[in-house]
Amino acid sequence: MWTSQEAYLPPAFQTQKGFQKVLNSLRIPPTSAKHQVTMVPALGLMIQDIMCVVEIEPDQCPPGVPEWVASSQLTVKQLEALLKMAPTLTTLSEW
Repeated sequence: MWTSQEAYLPPAFQTQKGFQKVLNSLRIPPTSAKHQVTMVPALGLMIQDIMCVVEIEPDQCPPGVPEWVASSQLTVKQLEALLKMAPTLTTLSEW
């Protein structure tokens, strides 16, 4: 269940292991409207966090960006893997 009010995902997501755990969970189609609704902001934050890391210069952390996001292990490779989930994500609109 999505309960966070934070603008970025937690440090656990910003690792290869954390990202893979989330990616694996996305392979399971939503089972309810509530599940579907929680997936949308999570997907948006995943894309936002990865793009933020890609755009930040090494050893720089813009104001407002948590250090764990600026030093994330995630790259364009993970973004591409996330975007390849489109077949699973299209089931969102079928609910």
